[in-house]
Amino acid sequence: MLKADNLTLGYGGAAVVHGVTLDVTAGGVGLIGESGSGKTTVARALLGLLPPMSGGVTYGGRDLAAMDRIGFRGAVQPVFQDGSEALNPRMRVAASLREALRIHRKPDRIAELLDAVGLDPALAQRRPHELSGGQRQRVIIARALAVEPTTLILDEPTSALDVTVQARVLDLLESLAAERDLSYLLITHNLAVVHRLCRTSHVMFAGRIVESGPTRTLLTRPAHPYTAALRAAVPRLGGSPPAPAAGTGPAAPDGCPFRLRCPLAVDRCAAERPEPREVAGRTVACHRAEEALTP
Repeated sequence: MLKADNLTLGYGGAAVVHGVTLDVTAGGVGLIGESGSGKTTVARALLGLLPPMSGGVTYGGRDLAAMDRIGFRGAVQPVFQDGSEALNPRMRVAASLREALRIHRKPDRIAELLDAVGLDPALAQRRPHELSGGQRQRVIIARALAVEPTTLILDEPTSALDVTVQARVLDLLESLAAERDLSYLLITHNLAVVHRLCRTSHVMFAGRIVESGPTRTLLTRPAHPYTAALRAAVPRLGGSPPAPAAGTGPAAPDGCPFRLRCPLAVDRCAAERPEPREVAGRTVACHRAEEALTP
C-alpha cells in the first residue's frame, strides 16, 4: 500500500538518507538501526512531512505529492515515541480524540476507542500529565485508530516505557493489527520487538539500507557485518557480556560506509561502494556477505 521508491532525503540541502526503497505491507515491516541512521527521517517522508530530494512516496500506486492530504491522513497514521510530547498538554484525552474524529468526519465514539486500547473510558476527562506512560501511549494508539487507517507508522512506540508496560503495549499492537488487518512500519533498535511483530525487515546504517529480507533470516543468519554486530550487542541471560555494536564513530565518506567499523573490511571496501545484491534469501549491500554469514 505505502511505498518508498529510491528515496533520497535531507535537511538544508544536505542528503542524510540515500536511495531507500521499501514497501509497507501486511504482516509488519521493521526498520532497524542505531540512533542517527535515518529511520525517523524515512518515517517523516512516508507521512508526507518531509519532501524528497529525489525519488518518491506512493500510496496505493498514487504519488503522495498529488494526493488529497486529508484523505491520506485518514489512511496512514503515526504512533509516536513519547506520549508526553505527542499529546497537547492542555487538552483532555476526549478533546484530543474528538479533534481527530471531527477533522475526518467520523462518529463521536470516545468510549469505544478507549475501550479498544484497554483503557477505562473515565480517563477521557484527564490531561496527559495525569496519565502513566503506558496510558499515554495507548491514547496515542487510540487517536491513530480513530480515523480507521489502513497503515500505521510506529516510531519506537515502546522505547520510553518500562519492560512490563512495553509487553502490554506490544500485545495490544499485535492484536489490533490482526483484528483490523493493518499494515505497519515499525521503526526500532530493539531486535526482540521487530522479531515479534514484523514479517520482513530492513537494516539501516548511515542513511542506507544495508540488508533486507525475512526478519527471522536476518536475525538468525545476518549477512551484513553491521546486522551481525547489532545481534551480538544484545545481552543474553547466562551468557557472556554482549559485544559493543562494532564500536562507534562516523560512517566512511566513500566506499562502504561501514568499513571503518567492519572487521571484514578490505581494500575493495574503500574503493567501491557495495550495491545491494541477492545473497542467501535476502538483499545485502556488502562485498563480503558470503563470508559474513554466521553458522
